[in-house]
Amino acid sequence: MHFFASRGICSGDLSKESVIPRHGCLLLALPITATLSALSPIGATAETSSLATETAGYEVSNAFTIDSQNHSVSPTEGARAGDLLWIRPLRLNADEYLVLQRCKSADCADAQVVRAWNAYGAMGPLPILSNKIRMEAGATYLIWMQRIAIKGGGTFPKFQSVSAPLTFLPSGSDKLFAAADLEGARRRGPTPIAKARQEGRSFVATFQGGSVVRMQMLRAGSDPTA
Repeated sequence: MHFFASRGICSGDLSKESVIPRHGCLLLALPITATLSALSPIGATAETSSLATETAGYEVSNAFTIDSQNHSVSPTEGARAGDLLWIRPLRLNADEYLVLQRCKSADCADAQVVRAWNAYGAMGPLPILSNKIRMEAGATYLIWMQRIAIKGGGTFPKFQSVSAPLTFLPSGSDKLFAAADLEGARRRGPTPIAKARQEGRSFVATFQGGSVVRMQMLRAGSDPTA
């Protein structure tokens, strides 16, 4: 897993460094890394395919695979043109960020965070009006959780979309960056998944700490009008 903190080196004073990004500073990315592993399903419920139900022209699948090494979840079926992901966090703790990342190649060298959620809901910079995300054919999608504690409370409101594999780049005020426990986030890495199950038409993942996320993959049928 990769997590980047921004460290600023201000022009005119190259001998000093600050963890707080400032106006007129050159921002350097400090990676916190772990190896991206191959996906491996855990438990029969995580690998059982189900495309039996249909709604509004879409077949609904609750088949997702858990990577127990990187603590991420992915649809078991490969994405096709017109497919959708439906993701609904039921509850996130104040220091948690749920991340959806897209990889366009097998080695995930070309990755992008397409959506992220904090305790208040979907994060910026753009307004989000639906729990559905259109998938790109052939792309791999990773769903994972990152904890970043902030002294005194608070949460980052936005994120940057361009990133390396399993990388989350939050955006916020200087005050938030100063109070954020970035070193603690580096030590913890991605939040492990405590348990997972298929419940009705949804796949339900419960992360350590108790946060619950429901998800489905919607495969376009003959009349994709959802």
